[in-house]
Amino acid sequence: MKIIHIGKYYPPFHGGMENYLNDLAEQQTQSHDVTAIVHNHKFKRLFSLEKTENINKVKVIRLKTLRPILFTPLMLGLNKVVKRLLNNQHKDNIIHISWPNPSALLLLFNKSAKKTPWVIQWQSDMVTQNSSWLLKSAYFLFKPFEKKLLKQASAIIVSSQEYLNYSNALEKYKEKCHIIPLGQKQKPATFSQQDKKWAQDLWQAAQYKVYHIGRLTFYKNQKLLIAAAKLLPEAKFIITGSGDLESKLKQLIEENQLENVVLTGSLSHNKLLALLATCDAFCLPSNDRAESYGMVLIEALALHKNIIVSNLKGSGMRWIASTTPLGHVFDCNDAGDLVNKIKQINSLKSQVPLPKCFTIEDCANSIDKIYLNLK
Repeated sequence: MKIIHIGKYYPPFHGGMENYLNDLAEQQTQSHDVTAIVHNHKFKRLFSLEKTENINKVKVIRLKTLRPILFTPLMLGLNKVVKRLLNNQHKDNIIHISWPNPSALLLLFNKSAKKTPWVIQWQSDMVTQNSSWLLKSAYFLFKPFEKKLLKQASAIIVSSQEYLNYSNALEKYKEKCHIIPLGQKQKPATFSQQDKKWAQDLWQAAQYKVYHIGRLTFYKNQKLLIAAAKLLPEAKFIITGSGDLESKLKQLIEENQLENVVLTGSLSHNKLLALLATCDAFCLPSNDRAESYGMVLIEALALHKNIIVSNLKGSGMRWIASTTPLGHVFDCNDAGDLVNKIKQINSLKSQVPLPKCFTIEDCANSIDKIYLNLK
C-alpha cells in the first residue's frame, strides 16, 4: 500500500505530534511505501525552502512554507506534489492527514486527491472554550472548509473516547470515528552519566521530585505547579519549556520567594530524559482541552514513572492515567489536591510495563485495519 502522510512538521523538529508521526511512518515502512509531506520548519525571512530526504525508509518532503500566522504555517505547492505522487503510484493509495493542519485544506481543490481515500488523524479541535478571540475569529473562516474535509474523509481516528465525547467539531461525524490511542516507539533512554549527575544535582535532596515538560502557555497551567510548590516546600518542581508566559512565571516565582521551583527553559533531549528518569512523578496540570492527549505522559510511563494529571473533562489525560497503576488524577485547578496526590505517590516505586495500546506497533496495526476496510 502507498501511504501519503500530510503532517505539520517532522523531526528533527521536536514535538509530541511530530515524534508520533515519525514513529508511525517508520513502523509502517515494514509493510508499506510511506511518504510524509510536511512544512519545512527552517524558515528564512518570509518562507522556508523545499527539501526532500529519505529517513529510515520514509520519504520526507519538507515543502516550501510561508512563515506561521496565528501559529499556522502554509505549504506552497502541496497539490502539485500530491498529484505527482498519485500519478506515479498504483491505485492502492491512502492519504493520511494529521489535523489540525490548515495546509491540508488545499487538498479539497485537488481532483486526484479527492479520488483517493482520506484518513484524518484528529489530534485536537482547532479552538476550545478558552482560545483567544483572535483564534476563534480565524476559526470562523476555517470552519466551513473543516466541515468539507470531514465530509470527504473516509475515516477519522481519535486518540480517546473521552476526547470524542466532548468534541463539537466531530459531533456529526461520529459514525466515521475510530478510537486508536497514540503510541510511541519503545527505545532505551539514552543520556550520559554526566547528564544524570547534572539532573541529580538539580533535584538536590528534595523529598518529592516533580517534573513537567511543556510549552509555557495558558492551557498548560504551570502556575498551578508554582502554587503547589508554595504549599509543599519539601518538594522540588522542575519545569522544562519555553513560551509566551515565561516572564510571568518567573515573576510569580520571585514574588513568592520560591527556591523549590526551577524553570530550565528548552533543553536538549538527553538532558530532558535525564530529568525524567530521575524524577518521582511527572505532572501535567493542564486546564483546557487544547491538551487533547499528552504524548509526554506515554514517555514518562515508558520510564515507569508515576504520572499526575488533572481530571479535565474532554481531555485524554485522565483516560491515559486510568490505564495504569502509575496514573493519578487530581481535581483540576486545585493546588491542594495536587499536593495530596504528590504525597501519596512518592513512596510508590514500580516496574509496571507500558500498556500495549501505547506501543507504536499496536497503534500501526489498528490503523492498518482501517486502511484495509477502505479498499
